[in-house]
Amino acid sequence: MKLGWIFLLRGSFLLSLSSATHASVSDWQTSVSSRPSLLHHYSFDGTTDAERTSDLRGTADLTLRVFGSGRPDQLQWGVAGFDASSEAVQTYRGPGTDNAEGAYLRTDSITLGNAISFEVIFSPSEPEITGGQWNLGYILSTRSGNDRGYFLTQGGPLPSSGRRIKSTIGNSHSDANTATLLESFTPGHWYYLAGSYITRGGSTTWTNYVADLTLGQTDLTTVGPFTNSGGTYPLVPTPLGIGGRWDAQEAFSGLFDEVAFYDQNLPSSVFQRHLSLLVGAQINLELKADEDDLVLSWRSKPGKRYNLRSSTDLSGDPTTWPVFANLENLTATPDKNTLTIDLPLDPQRYFVIEEFQPPPVAYYLTGFEEGSEGWTSLINDQQAATTWELGTPSASTGPLTGANDSEYAWSTNLGDYGPNSNISLRSPIIDLSSATDAELSFKVYRDADGLGDTAAVRFLRASDLLLLSDEVPIEMDVFDSGWTTIRIPLPPDSAGTAIIIEWNFISDDTLDAFSGLSLDDVIVSD
Repeated sequence: MKLGWIFLLRGSFLLSLSSATHASVSDWQTSVSSRPSLLHHYSFDGTTDAERTSDLRGTADLTLRVFGSGRPDQLQWGVAGFDASSEAVQTYRGPGTDNAEGAYLRTDSITLGNAISFEVIFSPSEPEITGGQWNLGYILSTRSGNDRGYFLTQGGPLPSSGRRIKSTIGNSHSDANTATLLESFTPGHWYYLAGSYITRGGSTTWTNYVADLTLGQTDLTTVGPFTNSGGTYPLVPTPLGIGGRWDAQEAFSGLFDEVAFYDQNLPSSVFQRHLSLLVGAQINLELKADEDDLVLSWRSKPGKRYNLRSSTDLSGDPTTWPVFANLENLTATPDKNTLTIDLPLDPQRYFVIEEFQPPPVAYYLTGFEEGSEGWTSLINDQQAATTWELGTPSASTGPLTGANDSEYAWSTNLGDYGPNSNISLRSPIIDLSSATDAELSFKVYRDADGLGDTAAVRFLRASDLLLLSDEVPIEMDVFDSGWTTIRIPLPPDSAGTAIIIEWNFISDDTLDAFSGLSLDDVIVSD
């Protein structure tokens, strides 16, 4: 939440305007918890160990890990976080060799998909790591076999000086698989660091975003995109280390205020929005008297809402001041919002412009239990061996219910799908006239031959069915054992217009006893 305020005197105006910013980790937590794609969230807050180690979204709770001569009391809870609204945990790496002494946190198993993101608010304690063979500290790390998910390390690749913050993904701990995120850092400073990762064709591409919170940086520094030479982070269940390796070695000395993982490669706009919730940004108010009116204006941002609050004195928290003249929940009109009000008669009055992020807006959602009004099934081939059917799936393999044991889902035939098929399923018209950015999420069950069958999602302009961006493939070489959520950011050109979403399925010429592709729980939200 951000506030900008001015002081007004009847008959004279203070034109050298001041502004104040208010932001907090708790605001960040609220926004993060509302995101549908949130997979795991650790805040390290609470009064008991169980509360501090709990996964606030999933079930991957943390446990204390020590190695070498490390002791449990070297992991410190209840440490001051980035601000007073949240606490931090301090992980520990002792002097000496890489595995001499340490205490950190670990969960036994997380499962990451082909597209993920993370955010971390952390503070390194040591300027470098010395005394070991590798001189490497793992900040966030996973690994399974040869698949490395070293999302954040102090130092690397091997051997390391331990003076840079890096991210290594893939089949080797090498320069070709490593991006440098911070060439240097200041011990004791708090940093916000985020990343979006996506795996395709046996390699991984990612982009990271960095800001020094202690310096009050309000704009993210973008690092990447970077594509590694080969390999991915683990795509199977694997341990996650926070402040140390996944397997109880090579710890990192520092503070953690927040860690969050998402099962979507989030766009930079989300991370910039989250940064603004941590450090705010100055709102400069412009004031102009126009006869008996007072005109207030300020720079506004897409997706934000505003309240005008006011008081005749400076007592109390400005966020609790009354809303003035019912001017609340005002929609942003970027790049500037302007208000014209009657000139107040009070001898003096203070005004506050309050900026906030509104709750997520669902522009369209359906689980098909109430029917499928407006949905259209198209057959684009000659044989018509397959069509999109709504009902209870009943093929030789695959799902036997909709998502969450519901009755209805769309399937490529309710029974087994046929060969040489090309079919499309189109949504009703979805109004995005008030949207600035949005995402599509839907449940999917993939059960095809894994070879020649393909599927994709297309975003069409409703007025003329123009394709708004390249189609987004659905990976049909995946064999789902249950319903899985897929999330796709909508193309930028869809904002402010009306769209139709199309799912396309194409089968090869083999006759297979599989269910093909099933869809359920479609949501378009901001």
